Amino acid sequence: MTPRLSPERQPVRIRRGYTLVELIIAMTILGILGTLVAQIMMSQQRFFQRMSEQSNVRRELRNTLGTLPTEMRGLSATHGDISSFGATALTFRSTIGTSILCDRPTSTTIDAPPNNAARISLSNWVTMPGVGDTVFALRHDSSGVVGDFWSAHRITGVSTSSAFCPTSPYTDATLDAGKTRYRFTVTPGLADAVTAGAALRFTRSARYELAAQSSGRWFLQRQEIQGGLWTTPVVMSGPYVAPAIGGLSGFALTYFDSTGVAIAPGGDNRRIARIDVVLRALAQAGSGRNSTLPNDSVRLSIAVRNRR
Repeated sequence: MTPRLSPERQPVRIRRGYTLVELIIAMTILGILGTLVAQIMMSQQRFFQRMSEQSNVRRELRNTLGTLPTEMRGLSATHGDISSFGATALTFRSTIGTSILCDRPTSTTIDAPPNNAARISLSNWVTMPGVGDTVFALRHDSSGVVGDFWSAHRITGVSTSSAFCPTSPYTDATLDAGKTRYRFTVTPGLADAVTAGAALRFTRSARYELAAQSSGRWFLQRQEIQGGLWTTPVVMSGPYVAPAIGGLSGFALTYFDSTGVAIAPGGDNRRIARIDVVLRALAQAGSGRNSTLPNDSVRLSIAVRNRR
């Protein structure tokens, strides 16, 4: 039998650790892996940020596309709805409402039915017409449909009463009793050919323009005339490419007549039959990255509907 050694005489087992070289190699590998992981995470973060910015750019374009064509399609260039037009700005009469003539007490007054009539609503407007707005009345001449046209009248006064249009066939004597009717005083006076039942179109001068803001970036803004004065511009969307960059503009307008011939700014506004719009939007993101900011563009052609 092999004799057992006492604890004091047991052999000592030496446990080896990591050498300095091994530690350096391990730290180097971990550093490389950490750098790669950090770069991947930063790349993913930039990717998602860029996708978010791109989505915002397209949202700004959609905001403009939801408003601009609606107003421009309703223009009547032949009746002077387009006041002035340029490469980055357009001043025009925007349709704010429609109605019918239910009565004309005098040659300078137009009565319209209530906008909450019980059976059928014949008065509809986005905003209540006011002094300084223009109303177009459909004029029925003796020559028939061929001779019909819209006559323009400036609104100089507005009043309301439930007593207007007392015997009008366009309201219900019982259900519409006590409801507010509208009376518009206009100039020039109405011709005899404008009779009860004539269609009315109410318009207000408005302007779209690409303008620089205090941030130095360019935004599409809209303003309109109320009470004879231009209101404070309201930013609709943006930012857009500045007009001077590359000779291109973030809001570019081109005008054509019915044959497709271009009409230069300052030309005959009554010949405009089509307006081509190009929008070039930029991201809202910070300074210092202008050359790499996400951007998007859209082009559309808007046919002016009212050619008579």
